Amino acid sequence: MNSRRMLGIAVFGLVFIVVAVCAVAALSGAGRGTAEIALPEPMTDSSADIPPDGSAHGLQAVEITADNVQDVVATLARPEAYSRSIMVENFWDGGNSVHNFSVAVTAGTTALRTSVGGKEKNIVVTEEGPYMRTYIWYSGDSRVFESSAEGGAGADEYQMILTYEDILKLPRSAIINAGFAGGGGTELYATYKSGELGYLTECRVSMSLGLLTSAEIYDGETLIYRMTAGECRVGEPDDIMMPPTSRAGN
Repeated sequence: MNSRRMLGIAVFGLVFIVVAVCAVAALSGAGRGTAEIALPEPMTDSSADIPPDGSAHGLQAVEITADNVQDVVATLARPEAYSRSIMVENFWDGGNSVHNFSVAVTAGTTALRTSVGGKEKNIVVTEEGPYMRTYIWYSGDSRVFESSAEGGAGADEYQMILTYEDILKLPRSAIINAGFAGGGGTELYATYKSGELGYLTECRVSMSLGLLTSAEIYDGETLIYRMTAGECRVGEPDDIMMPPTSRAGN
């Protein structure tokens, strides 16, 4: 091997080591536990054997901290199709409200079912590019409210839930703490302050589903909001309800 080729290999090796050290330094911190996070694979022109631990596929174990939780959350993605139940509670002086939702998602369409005043209320939100098309009706009633607006309310807003994407919008200084919430690295948690009133939010996100599993919001030490999700069933829902006019083919 000539000296120029040996020098090139040595320089490449040094650059790789420096990059690896910087990455570890950026991701290390005081979080709890580790999780497998998929990172981009480096380009290579060799056909070297793949190590049995799968590291050749770009999987690296990292700790989750307040400093890197946004980077970790950015790797998550929701299933394309799933169904689950959600309970949302709001609290105020002298009272509270409870909303239970059945949620079914498929192909850019989210169907929600809840009960309002003893009547079953149905909401279907479909994404059409930048537009949100919404249908709202009560079971047994043929009248359907329909709207379409660019940047209109999405399905998450009708469910009255936070999402993991909300964590990405925060300034780093707003995040107080983060780490692993469940055994085996199945969920991460993040605690942060947001809004002009500085409400404290504590939420958990499924590492495998990219879905919020629970959240609580506090005004000082007073609980004002709580969301709890039931078991998520990944895959096409058994039935996606559509507004009466759509069932008739209009």
